[in-house]
Amino acid sequence: MIWVSMAVMISTIVISLALLRSWRGDALGIPLVAIASFSFLYVVQPMQLLLTGTNSLFLTDSQMSKALLVSALMLASFMWGWMFRVQQTRPAVSPLWDRRVMWNFGFGAACVGLSLYMIFLERSGGISAAYSAAHGQAMAWEKNTAYLYFGPWLMLSGSSMMIFADLKFRTRRWMTYMPYAFVTLFLADAFMGGDRGPLFAGTTTALISYSIARRRRVEIWRAFCWLLVVGSIIIIVFANRDKIHLGEQKSEHVQSSEEAINGLVGTGEYDKEHNTSGQEFLVHATTLDTVDQTGKLDYGVPWIEVLVINPIPKILWPEKSYPPSPGITAEDVKERTSFSIAGGSAPGIVADIYQRFHLFSVLFFFFLGFGFRRLLIAACSLNSPVATVGYVMCYAVSLNMFAQGFAAAFVPVGYSMFPVLLFAWVSRRSRQRAKRRQGELMLLQLAALRGRKWSSSRS
Repeated sequence: MIWVSMAVMISTIVISLALLRSWRGDALGIPLVAIASFSFLYVVQPMQLLLTGTNSLFLTDSQMSKALLVSALMLASFMWGWMFRVQQTRPAVSPLWDRRVMWNFGFGAACVGLSLYMIFLERSGGISAAYSAAHGQAMAWEKNTAYLYFGPWLMLSGSSMMIFADLKFRTRRWMTYMPYAFVTLFLADAFMGGDRGPLFAGTTTALISYSIARRRRVEIWRAFCWLLVVGSIIIIVFANRDKIHLGEQKSEHVQSSEEAINGLVGTGEYDKEHNTSGQEFLVHATTLDTVDQTGKLDYGVPWIEVLVINPIPKILWPEKSYPPSPGITAEDVKERTSFSIAGGSAPGIVADIYQRFHLFSVLFFFFLGFGFRRLLIAACSLNSPVATVGYVMCYAVSLNMFAQGFAAAFVPVGYSMFPVLLFAWVSRRSRQRAKRRQGELMLLQLAALRGRKWSSSRS
């Protein structure tokens, strides 16, 4: 039964990939990230368990089969939403915003983001001290507000705004290269922290923004190869992140690359002996089974709490805390499955949504795919800076969203979109005038075309 379920999962991935088309712009679509994430989480990881024979130490056959089949169902639902017919938006002849003003807003946002992060590094003892330990362990995360250490996300959205402004001044080429300088700084910080999500976000922000701004049609195979290269770089950095830091090695035991890869894909000896692990598939499978046994659901209540409580700075509320979730807990998982979830582990998006809505998650994934499709179409039309930059930022955090959970996108997207919303509000009247001018121009062109046809028929 397990191998039948695995075949269903693999078939769903293959069919999903075959449904994508370059002429629809699917190469720039989030489904490619979803397919890649599902392939790793729900094929590579369980296959490693099966081939090493360790699956029976953690899961029963029914638990593993259910984990695979539910994942296949959710991916199929997501692809159904993405493929669902959506009315195309007429693309603007030219972007409906003042490019100079947008570039200035983007540059300002990136500078503010860089300044905030520099303040955070200074409060962490300076650059040398902040990067003196692997994984950013030397940084003062607990003593500072997220408004400081999330500053790099303003650099990303600001860079995207500058790329879409695309002034093309021959005498000011530095303005064309400036956004990529900020992206480079973002990637340098992500590299020093060995962070998979930010590494993906920095790379994709530049590439997706450039492709949409230049109205380039990207082939599916090119996008797939590009994601494969980015994924390989991320794995290499992750495998060596214990060694990436400034100064001397302080820890007695440095995790080898082989141990890091095994921890990412499989399980260690300690995990086998103590029935514990942080592997996403194991957390995913035990979470699904615990939800079915207990019937506990939280219906997305924690999301509301995060969106309401999270924006309040620690300076104003030092003892900021969150109410207990009505859904399942790690203790429930251990009680029902005898599996202990390692601290800091993530269940992946399927289990994350399943523990909130159970089988109604099918509808959630459908509307998620449908919404992303509409957002991509709106972004490519270049009619709205909010839709255009918003899609780029959603794509940037999509890896974390699929690998960790839907809420992983809330803070970075919400934080990074603030300057974009401010620009849209300030420039709304100028965009309305530009839209009217383009409409009048199209009417004049149509009238001229009909006049020529009438003249030809008369002669």
